[in-house]
Amino acid sequence: MKEYIKEKIIGTWKLVSWVYHNDAGDPIHYFGEHASGLLMYDNNGYMNAQLMKAQRTPFSSDSISGGTSFETYNAFHSYLAYFGRYYEDEPGEVVHIVEGSLFPNWVGNKETRYGKIENDLLILSTPPITAKDQKIVFYITWRRI
Repeated sequence: MKEYIKEKIIGTWKLVSWVYHNDAGDPIHYFGEHASGLLMYDNNGYMNAQLMKAQRTPFSSDSISGGTSFETYNAFHSYLAYFGRYYEDEPGEVVHIVEGSLFPNWVGNKETRYGKIENDLLILSTPPITAKDQKIVFYITWRRI
């Protein structure tokens, strides 16, 4: 039987892995095996998720708006960030209400994550999502810090 986890997820979590499985069932690390990130849930119902590839290439300019088209493209495709409110209606079903996101299409969305806690790990999965021109389910594992 699934359990409610909202009270148990409050805190800060460090990314362990972000994977999906290919047609052969092999795990594919979406941002590479050394991706990093933080996920935070507070007791007021707010959340924040930041994930990035390792060894991102810096812009040649020190200006935040000074990247070339290529640099900007690579920066966007090597980082995911969003924040907003969250709630849990069903046991283990955490809904993120996106208030701000690097991916503008998510603003205003409800992003559902199916969660379970195993020891000091929070394991979240997504409903099937279109990514890399296919429908995939992501499994994002976090360790409490």
